[in-house]
Amino acid sequence: MKKNSFFILLIILVLFGSDLRAQAKQLVITSEMQYQYALKLFGEKDYETAMVEFKRFIHFFPDSENRDQVKFSTGVCLYYLEKYHEAARVFNDIILKDKEDDITKESYFYQTRAFLKMGNPGYAEIVLQNYLLLAEDEETRDRIYFNLAQLHLEKAKNPLDQDSLTIAKKNLSMMSDSGAIKYNRDYYTDLIFKAKHTLTKSPRAAGVFALIPGGGFLYCERFHDAFVTFCLNTGLMYAAYSAWDHDNKALAGVIGFVEAGFYTAGIYGSVSSAHKYNQAQKLKILNKEFSIASRFDLENKGYALLLNYGF
Repeated sequence: MKKNSFFILLIILVLFGSDLRAQAKQLVITSEMQYQYALKLFGEKDYETAMVEFKRFIHFFPDSENRDQVKFSTGVCLYYLEKYHEAARVFNDIILKDKEDDITKESYFYQTRAFLKMGNPGYAEIVLQNYLLLAEDEETRDRIYFNLAQLHLEKAKNPLDQDSLTIAKKNLSMMSDSGAIKYNRDYYTDLIFKAKHTLTKSPRAAGVFALIPGGGFLYCERFHDAFVTFCLNTGLMYAAYSAWDHDNKALAGVIGFVEAGFYTAGIYGSVSSAHKYNQAQKLKILNKEFSIASRFDLENKGYALLLNYGF
């Protein structure tokens, strides 16, 4: 009996042992399997899950030759998930390793865009300027100048900005001949020229014309505002005159005081309208500005440059 029990137990162990070994073989995940799975998720734009799998890769395969590329890919996922601050930190870690490879190069540009998304164009410019000091190959320097030009064209949309168009033009002029062709420099130089020399309205002239109620708005092509301003001011002027003529000086004084406010507001509004008109004309041109995005081609371990033009 004991002998039979022993044989039965032995058979069970052999059967289950084989099954466990088979399961163990099935559960083995290599670095390449993990990497390809994360790439698949990235390609499907499932950035949240892809980021988790990239982090899992780094945890289980810290010595893999793909470690730097996977870390970069994690930063790209964070960028597309709009976690710009975290993404900038990841790219900064890569930059601080001070390697001269494509991953480090792209980290500079992605960190620049992350700062722009956070509303920090100053930091973005510092990153590009620092990289310009380090970059030696002509192609990279051309790309940096192109990105700096883009950054300043974006800053030029600020009504208070005065110098960004000039700085953008200077950066474009620093490109090599091959870079000028690649990035279509002549087109953007012409765009900057048009933005700087577009037909504008003189704020001083608008203020002078506004001495006639509605005249300043009419000069700035705001016809509805011109009509309303003319009717309102002339109506109040007539009411004040009528009250005074009927010896109701107190009422005339109140109406006159109100009218003085509207009259002054009309002059100020006309001057402001001239500035807004000029800014709108500049934006109409600058909105044709290029946008540049660099996409890391994970499958081919390379980079693709995508240029989108607005017309």
